[in-house]
Amino acid sequence: MSNITTLAVTEQFRPEFEDGWSTEYQRVRSSAEGSVNMYPVIGEYREFPLLPKTDSLRKLTKRFEETSPTDITTGKRRITTTPYVSSIAFDRKDQKKFGTLESPIGPTIANQRAEAARNLDQTIVGTSAEIGGLLGKAIEVDATGTVSYPVFDSTYEIANDFAFGGSGSASGMSYDKLLELKRQLAKYNVRSQDTTDSNPAGLCLLLGYSQVTDLLRDPKLQNRDNATALLEQVMDGEMHDVQGFTIKAVDDDVLPTSGSGATLVRTCVAFAKNAVAFGYNEMPNHELDVLPTKTHAIQSTFYFDWGLGRIWDKAVWKVYCNE
Repeated sequence: MSNITTLAVTEQFRPEFEDGWSTEYQRVRSSAEGSVNMYPVIGEYREFPLLPKTDSLRKLTKRFEETSPTDITTGKRRITTTPYVSSIAFDRKDQKKFGTLESPIGPTIANQRAEAARNLDQTIVGTSAEIGGLLGKAIEVDATGTVSYPVFDSTYEIANDFAFGGSGSASGMSYDKLLELKRQLAKYNVRSQDTTDSNPAGLCLLLGYSQVTDLLRDPKLQNRDNATALLEQVMDGEMHDVQGFTIKAVDDDVLPTSGSGATLVRTCVAFAKNAVAFGYNEMPNHELDVLPTKTHAIQSTFYFDWGLGRIWDKAVWKVYCNE
């Protein structure tokens, strides 16, 4: 099998030489990258000022009445980044083979780039115990400069057994859960207020391939607004707008789970695209140099420095799905 430009490798690196290596199956592109807004950080952190909606209206009851202005409450959410490095060494004999069918250097560089793409997905989703990501702790700065670390608010969750007409048994992703998500988000005005139908969805849903299968098998969703055809394309790895959400399937190891076997529950994440921010100090940058301390071995190194944080908590929701 030849690792040439016709293969599915990342756009940023395509091997110049043909080789004879067959690499392990893996995701080579980020699944969630197109679902978040990206901002350069250029430093230790980047702050996003928060301004709540005003609630200052009152009736005028007499002439020349004083305005009696009220103050506003402000705050900030802070996005920090985490530096990463991936470094692999090659012997001088590997260097001598560079450009031949036997050289592992070219395809290994492509593997490192793919590893960075998978880390991008993991950074976007995050984990509850760490700072950053959709599910992790946020960084909040109040008007006095005091820093706090809000955890994910359990108010913003769709239960595993949710179903209209009363809670049922544990279930996978369903039309009812999608509809309840839209209902809850609309209550907080986290929805598109555009009167046209030509713009992409303002909401995103990251789920696993098992959950895409659940939706395809849900009779309430079949043949509804071409949903089945679009979900089949999501199953093939594409990103599509379905029922008001930009839906993207990610690898199983990106979304957290609890339980095991028949009681395995996966946490999917829905969010407004403008409610989170992805910051970067350095996108994946590759260096190929010589290591004199390693008998002049070649070192292939990738550096990148990025992170994601929630700006508005009420626009990020967990959806629990039984597998």
